[in-house]
Amino acid sequence: GTVLFGRMQAGAGADRALGLYINTLPLRVKLQGPVLGAVKQVQQDLAGLLRHEHAPLALAQRCSGLESGVPLVTALLNYRHGLAQSAQDGATAREQEQALAGMTLLGGSEERTNYPFTLSVDDLGDAGLALSAQVSTPAQAPRVCALMQQALQGLVLALQSAPD
Repeated sequence: GTVLFGRMQAGAGADRALGLYINTLPLRVKLQGPVLGAVKQVQQDLAGLLRHEHAPLALAQRCSGLESGVPLVTALLNYRHGLAQSAQDGATAREQEQALAGMTLLGGSEERTNYPFTLSVDDLGDAGLALSAQVSTPAQAPRVCALMQQALQGLVLALQSAPD
């Protein structure tokens, strides 16, 4: 599954509206053919998914053809690019801290999902990428992140040296 921002099609002023807009929808990735072709296909599929960013997961489940009770999404990729943008916009750590003044975060500071496998990629701009994973046992999050780092490095090398 992929996490969608949910505000892309929400109209003017959506960036100032309160509330959750995020949504998770399935995306099946077929890894075949040249590396560049596969990357372009994933990009095209993600762009096509945007027009459905407000579709409920229950609707996606019904349209999938899967039997009831079979999970539609068992792995989640969350690519977050807002962290670098906040820094570019001049939002310092102190300003971000002030924005949260008077608020109490409940339940600790750890992110949690109900998916057995969640990989989050934080785009830090020029500083690179940060990976974090939440996995059910027996998988180990540090091992998943190490494998993902290796896969990303291999993908970049393949795109640089032999994209076709």
